[in-house]
Amino acid sequence: MDLSTLANVATALTVLTAVAFGLLETRRARHERAERAAFAAVQAILTPEWMKSMIVVHSIPDGLAASAIEADARVLAAVQAIGVILEGLGYSVYARIVPLQVVGDLMGGTVRLAWRKVRPYVEEERRRSGSQKTFEWFQWLATQLERYSPGKTNLEMGAHQAYQDWKP
Repeated sequence: MDLSTLANVATALTVLTAVAFGLLETRRARHERAERAAFAAVQAILTPEWMKSMIVVHSIPDGLAASAIEADARVLAAVQAIGVILEGLGYSVYARIVPLQVVGDLMGGTVRLAWRKVRPYVEEERRRSGSQKTFEWFQWLATQLERYSPGKTNLEMGAHQAYQDWKP
């Protein structure tokens, strides 16, 4: 083998090694980003405001009129707090900052339940304002979770059932 052939083989091997390393590094970076996104989602929901507000929102009877929600300042504040948080989370999923599967696994049922509880209020707000912008990303997120159901859990089966055979 002459020197030019040896140089070509060495160059080809170097390029192949660089491509393989680049692909592995891209995969690792994507996985790391998903982990950071999951951590950020956990941080967003593990606040005292989120927890207090979510308890209030969960206790709203299905189909409660917007006027009844607005009549109780505590309920209205909880609905608005949850709406704002889930609005940001919805856009983060849309922008592919937070994977839908992470949200689905972590709080998919909570998001869908919250949307069901506050939907009449949001629809009335949209009607009054003449704009569809009120909590648009919150609704979008709930819809995507319904469409794709990325997690094994749902409103009928919780993590304690779906993952009961989990081993460390």
